[in-house]
Amino acid sequence: MKKIIFYLLTVLFTSNISAQPLPARLTHDIIIDTDCALDDMRAISLLLFNPGVTVNAIVSSDGSVPPDEGSLKISSLLNEFSLDNIPVASGEVVAGIDPPWRELNMQISWGKKSSFKPAVTRAVDLLEEKLKSANEKITIVCLGPLTNIAGLIARNESVLRKVERIIWYNDAVNPLSGFNYECDKRAAESVFKSEIRLDVISGLDKAGAYFDTDLFEVCRTSDTKLGSVLYYVHRQEAAFEMLGQNHFRLYDDLVAIYLTNPELFSVNVMTEKLNIRHNQDYNVQAVREVLSDMITGVYVSERNVVFNRFPAEREMFNYDVRQIMDSAISRHGMDEWKANVMTDEFHGHLGVFSIVGAKMGIRARELLGVGPDHLEVITFAGSQPPYSCLNDGIQVSTGATLGMGTIRLAKQKKVMPSAVFTHDDRSLRITLKKEYLEKVDADIAEGISKFGLMDDGYWKLIRYNALKYWLEWDRNEIFTIEELVPKK
Repeated sequence: MKKIIFYLLTVLFTSNISAQPLPARLTHDIIIDTDCALDDMRAISLLLFNPGVTVNAIVSSDGSVPPDEGSLKISSLLNEFSLDNIPVASGEVVAGIDPPWRELNMQISWGKKSSFKPAVTRAVDLLEEKLKSANEKITIVCLGPLTNIAGLIARNESVLRKVERIIWYNDAVNPLSGFNYECDKRAAESVFKSEIRLDVISGLDKAGAYFDTDLFEVCRTSDTKLGSVLYYVHRQEAAFEMLGQNHFRLYDDLVAIYLTNPELFSVNVMTEKLNIRHNQDYNVQAVREVLSDMITGVYVSERNVVFNRFPAEREMFNYDVRQIMDSAISRHGMDEWKANVMTDEFHGHLGVFSIVGAKMGIRARELLGVGPDHLEVITFAGSQPPYSCLNDGIQVSTGATLGMGTIRLAKQKKVMPSAVFTHDDRSLRITLKKEYLEKVDADIAEGISKFGLMDDGYWKLIRYNALKYWLEWDRNEIFTIEELVPKK
């Protein structure tokens, strides 16, 4: 019972603090909208360097730097990261924007050279194009005014269905205030009136929330591309002098960290607008540790509930499990290894059908192209062992759990190791092939005939076979896959 309670609690806490939490994601498809202040450069660099983030486009807005000048900076930064394939477009100039820090930001180079050539495509055009062609929903990371997004809404509000959410940096929400808001109040009000989810992140002027000389020293001694880029930019005379004065607060940097580490932020929902969320606090020390780990290259992008990284040391595992560890990870990947390890701990013993369930869930996610917590499942494995053990592996590997209400038993008497997995308008039925099922049934019958169900010899044999099939059975070969046609 303790394991079940612990498991359901960990599932609960993987969600963001919100009324209707978004599913936890292993990867993020994003578009960046920036007014090209120096903290924007740091945020963009963090996102470009993160293997769990795919940047589909970057657009510039008017603000700290004029849009066309901003596009030149973006292009030079992409060149530093060898990511010139990411499209860039400039927004429109907004009358009256000329902040006192514009000259400083214009002086600072984001890269040694730029291959950017002003394109016919403008920011709103690129936003519309990328959203229309997206297969999955996109997160827009907005580090400046909301001008481009408001322009998109005015032109083609229907594309908002392709936007998962906007993460926007702004000083305050209730009431709205701050530079990004003041630059284009009308645009902000337009976006706030829409039904799109908007997460507003603020620095809150918290003590210690700086990109300071300590983090600059981490950059200097780092051998990562991220470290070298940040060091190059901040060692320039105009930036370095301000660095020593603790001038560079963590502002837009926080948006990049919130995207991948939301657990560090205390986020509330605006009571009058459930789609608007804003942070009331964040853990400064933890944010600085994330920055340091990213710069030095020890940051782990995989998303676990408690672990920073999944245990990989051999001494952490029982001796018989160690014997298959390297080969199983090499053959089937870390995602399946993690699912099987967690399944067995949750399930209480090593069992073949629980392992088959874990492999089945991973295969379903691959075929439907989603991460954990995106699937709904109907299982035909019933509620009695041994077939019902399949359900535990499916829950762990997909995140479709009883606690989330996303898995249920089919209402039929005949049970079998089979399940239907659904995401959006696609459903797949995945079933263990007959020859593999017959092998497992024969193994179970052999154990019972030799030892009986209550003898430890039976469970040793089950464990031995489970480890064998964990290693030998390829999830790409052991299942039949059927695409189900939606009922009209």
